[in-house]
Amino acid sequence: VKLSPSPPVLQFGFITIFVAAFPLAPLFALLNNWVEIRLDAHKFVCEYRRPVAERAQNIGVWFNILEALSHLSVIANAFLIAFTSDFLPRLLYQYKFSNNLNGYVNFTLAYAPLNYTDYPRCRYKAFRDNDGTYTLFYWELLAVRLGFIIAFEHVVFFVLRAIDWIVPDVPESLELKIKREHYLAKQALAENQEALLQATRPLDS
Repeated sequence: VKLSPSPPVLQFGFITIFVAAFPLAPLFALLNNWVEIRLDAHKFVCEYRRPVAERAQNIGVWFNILEALSHLSVIANAFLIAFTSDFLPRLLYQYKFSNNLNGYVNFTLAYAPLNYTDYPRCRYKAFRDNDGTYTLFYWELLAVRLGFIIAFEHVVFFVLRAIDWIVPDVPESLELKIKREHYLAKQALAENQEALLQATRPLDS
């Protein structure tokens, strides 16, 4: 029985790239993985033959795929937060006009031009003037959004690099055990070489 790593990688991509759109996705993925692990354990114990273990140094090319997905998820979530939420428009409106957001909803609604509708008071959500062209606030908001995306990416990548540098790939206790095993293996090999030399000396003489 050989398990393919592609379904977990697809799940990782979905829950990281679209986590800003559906924050409960990691929780459901955790519950799904817990149930699937228990079911797979029951299958391996009760229904399948014992699989042949194969030694592997790492997960191979899948590590690069997961790293690329994590970088893509940071960029996608930055765009989702910047362009689909009201966080940045509210922040810019508080900075420019009113700290307590008085008149914010009315400010975000534009009047439709008369040549596009029969209703003179038709309004829609956009930062446009009466002629339908973008206002100065729209371009300022666009610059703020792009700046937020760049800042968000740099902050997240810096935190990732800091965690990667602080947390070692191999725990210190495990590294000590590995060094101890290497030392014992070298000592056993040296003793075996001495025993072989002593066993072969009478034959040479």
